[in-house]
Amino acid sequence: LTLTISAGGKISDRRALRFGIRHLTYELSLFDHEGRLRRVEVDPAAGTARGERLIDSRHEAIKQTPNGWAGSLTPAGETSPAVQSIFTNSLSPFLVIHVNGVPIAARGGSWGMDDAMKRVSRERLEPYFKLHKAANLNIVRNWLGQDTEDVFYDLADQYGLLILNDFWESTQDFQVEIEDPQLFLANARDVISRSRWHPSIAVWFGRNEGVPQPIVNEGLADLVAELDGTRWYNGSSNRVNLWDSGPYDYRPPEQYFTQLAQGFAVEVGTPSLSTLEAIEATVPQPDRWPIGDTLAYHDWHFGGNGDVKTFMASLAAQFGEATDLADFERKAQMLNYVSYRAIFEGFNAGLWTRNSGRLLWMTHPAWRSNHWQIYSWDYDTQASYYGVKKATEPVHVQMNLPDFRLAVINTTLEPRPGLTLAARVLGLDGRMLLTTSLAVDAAANQATALEPLDLAPLLTRERMVLVELTLSDAAGAELSRNVYWQGEDEAASRRLDALAPVTLTATATARRGADETVVEADLANPGSVPALAAKLTLDDAAGTRILPAYYSDNYITLLPGERRRVEIRFPADKPATLVLRGWNVAPAKIEVATK
Repeated sequence: LTLTISAGGKISDRRALRFGIRHLTYELSLFDHEGRLRRVEVDPAAGTARGERLIDSRHEAIKQTPNGWAGSLTPAGETSPAVQSIFTNSLSPFLVIHVNGVPIAARGGSWGMDDAMKRVSRERLEPYFKLHKAANLNIVRNWLGQDTEDVFYDLADQYGLLILNDFWESTQDFQVEIEDPQLFLANARDVISRSRWHPSIAVWFGRNEGVPQPIVNEGLADLVAELDGTRWYNGSSNRVNLWDSGPYDYRPPEQYFTQLAQGFAVEVGTPSLSTLEAIEATVPQPDRWPIGDTLAYHDWHFGGNGDVKTFMASLAAQFGEATDLADFERKAQMLNYVSYRAIFEGFNAGLWTRNSGRLLWMTHPAWRSNHWQIYSWDYDTQASYYGVKKATEPVHVQMNLPDFRLAVINTTLEPRPGLTLAARVLGLDGRMLLTTSLAVDAAANQATALEPLDLAPLLTRERMVLVELTLSDAAGAELSRNVYWQGEDEAASRRLDALAPVTLTATATARRGADETVVEADLANPGSVPALAAKLTLDDAAGTRILPAYYSDNYITLLPGERRRVEIRFPADKPATLVLRGWNVAPAKIEVATK
C-alpha cells in the first residue's frame, strides 16, 4: 500500500507499507452473569462492527476456575452472534488462537530486548526471525513490550510469526506499580496507533505476571477497543485464561508430558548451554575451566529461576562428572537435545485435549547467554535448537513418555492418509531387539495416538536401547525420522560411554547462487556401531564459524548402515570447511567442493 499526502498541489509525504490480511478469533472459557463458565469462540472484529464490547477485563470480572483464572463476558457478549458456543471443555479455561478459522498449535518463545545494545537494523534482526521460522516456530511473545521498532513487526509479518504483545508493567507479585498511569496510557495510545496495522500482532497483554491496577487495566482495555477492536486484550500475560509461568530449571523429560506447562503456557524453560565454539568465542581461555564467575556472568549460575543445580546433577548422574570444558559441553548437548525435544513433544501429545500453546522462556538472547535460549547471540545453534526443530515438524513421528506410546502429529491443514510408521529398537551393540510397522491415517491439525512400544522388558534386560521411528507416505517417501536413546533410569545413560568411536564417511559440495550459498553434506555410518549426535560446523578458510548459517538438521544420530543428507544455507560466498564431531563421532574436517 502506497500512501501520499499532497498540499498545495505538491506531494508533502509518501509512505509504502507491506501488509497482510487475516481474521483472528479466540477460543476461551468465560463466565456469564450467572457464574457459569462457558466455552466460546470470540470474534472481536465482528463485535466491534456491531458496536459491542464482548469481554469484560475488569478485576471483578476475573474469577477462579478449577484449572486457573478466567475472564467474563459482557452483557452484550452473552447474546452477541460474535460469540459462538463451543461444546467441549477439554481445554477449559485456556486460550486457543484461531487464524482465518483455523486453530493454531502455537509453539514459540518469549523475546526480551531484541539486542542489549539496541542494534536493531533489519540486517541484525532478520537472521533471528529466519532461525525461528526454520525451527517451525510460529509465535513470539514480546515480553514487557521491549521490542518497539517497526522492523521487529515487519519481520514478524514477513516470516509469519504471531506476536503476543505485552505492555510495560512487570510482575505484580513484586508490587511494583506505575507511578504515572496517565503517562503510561498515553504511551500505550501511541504504541497501539503505530503498530495496529501489523497483522502479526495477535494479542495485547496488559501486564507480565499479574493484572495492572484498575485505572491502567481498564484504560488499556478501552484503548484497544477504541484504536484497534480486532484483537483480544487480556490484562495478564500468564494467569488469565493461560497457564502460570515456569518451570525454568531442568526437569525429567517425561514431566513435560504429564504435569508441566499445560493449556496455553507462555514461559517454559530449562538450561541450554551454547556450543563449545560459542563459549570459546565469549570466555577467555583461562576462565573456561573449571566453570566459574565468567560463565556465570553469562547466565550459567546457581540460584534463582536460572538455577542450573538440577541440570548439573542430572548431567553427572547420566554421564559422570565432566573432566574439562569440551567434555562438559559434549554431555550438556545430549541433555539439551532430549529436554527441548520433550518440551514440545509433550505439547504434541496433548494437542487440543490438554495443550493449545507452549512458548519457551526464552528463544532469543539479547546478549551472550548460556541459559534458556535455543541459539546464541551470534546466531550459532546448539542441540536444543535441533530438538525443538525436530519436535515441531509439520508432520512428525514421536514416542510419548512415560508409557512409550507412539504418535503421529500433523499440524498441516491437509489430512495424510495411508502413512506407515516403522519402529526399530536396537541394543547399543547394533543388535535388532524389536521391529514393528503400523498403518496410520493422520488427520489434519491433529495428534494421532497409536499403540505403545513394549520397551519395559527390553529396558530391564538391556538397561539402554536406541529407538528409531520412521514415518513414510504411501509412495515410500520419508516424512519424519526420530531417534531416542532410552534408558531404564538416569544411570543407564552411562552405558553410552561404552560406544566405540565411529568414523563417518562424509562429502560436501557447495552450490553458489545470487544471494546465498547452499552446501549439501552427505553423511554415512559404514560401521556396526551407532553414531550419536553428529554435529556439523561450517567454517571459512581461516577456521572461523560462518554465521548465520541455516542447517536443515544437526546433532544427527546415524544407526549402522544409515545415510543422511544435510543442507546448509548461508548468505555469503566463502571457501568453506565442515568440521564434524559428536558424542562418539571421530572428529574430522570435510573439504567443501564447489559445483
